[in-house]
Amino acid sequence: PPMNRAPVCDALLPVFCRQLYQLFRAGLPLPEGLDLLRQDEGDPAVRSWLDQLCRDTGGGMPLSAALRGTEAFPAYMTDMIAVAEATGRLEDVLLALARHYDRQLRLRAEVRGAVAAPLALFAVMAAVVVLLVTQVLPVFDRVFAQLGASMGAVATGMLALGRTLVRAGAGIGGVLTALALAAVLVCAVTPWRRGFSAWFCRHFGGRGVLGQMAGARFASALSMAVGSGLGMEESVDLAGRLCGGSRELDEKIARCRAALASGDGAAQALTAGGLFPGRECRLLLLAERTGSLPQALEDLAGRQEEAATEKLDRLVGAIEPTVVVVTGLLAGLILVSVMLPLMSLLNTAA
Repeated sequence: PPMNRAPVCDALLPVFCRQLYQLFRAGLPLPEGLDLLRQDEGDPAVRSWLDQLCRDTGGGMPLSAALRGTEAFPAYMTDMIAVAEATGRLEDVLLALARHYDRQLRLRAEVRGAVAAPLALFAVMAAVVVLLVTQVLPVFDRVFAQLGASMGAVATGMLALGRTLVRAGAGIGGVLTALALAAVLVCAVTPWRRGFSAWFCRHFGGRGVLGQMAGARFASALSMAVGSGLGMEESVDLAGRLCGGSRELDEKIARCRAALASGDGAAQALTAGGLFPGRECRLLLLAERTGSLPQALEDLAGRQEEAATEKLDRLVGAIEPTVVVVTGLLAGLILVSVMLPLMSLLNTAA
């Protein structure tokens, strides 16, 4: 029976694929190579499925079946290795898998960084504005009341907003606490996290920069499938199972499948599906004619990743200054609305 049912962490997948590639490249028997990896492993969870892999492969079980038996590896990885074993291209596929999972880690890191920085900046700026309207403006309001004057219209309006925030502070705090608790639970409970990820991917994963990243993942998966010896229809199906989930991407993949079923070539079907820009599809058409389609798809995945990263950088570069400028203008309007009446009073008194 499987000794470890917990999924292998994403960061370990490219490392393990590259280790397997080095074992096969060095010509070591698989059980012996896995035993070497097990001896150097200090993580008990990793050692548990390495123990099982050593036993299963030592008994003559193919690598793909042994990996499935641990129930710890993605189905896409085990499917690709099974195809590679059948076609004799295991080394190539293991190296391609390592590069594929490296690319996924880079893309995820880019998305996390792009989301975290603007959110943190927005939180700081919002805290500054809230401090101004709830703590600073009431002090000025009392000063003006003692002098028999009033603040400007903008400051008065923001003061009213601050008083509303103070009165609703308990409710707002409860809502924020509930949202934070829900976020923690979604992150901590695996079924909830997967359900939220599936929902988010379905509704937003095929748009904008996320859609471009999905296209990069699809090109990478398709490259590996075609390079392993699968036919184009099977490759599209396999890549679709790995990268699908968003409404827009699923529709494009369905159009691509329909074009393949009607007899179109690989590049023509990808063009019909609208999966990649027209200029990229023209390059794929040339690659198909010269027999270099897998490499062309791998290059396309790299270009799509770079384009998505650049687009993400531009988006973040536009969001951060916008947050700073809007917050700065708001704070400036509040201060000007306070300072101008105060200066007028001082000039009158002088």
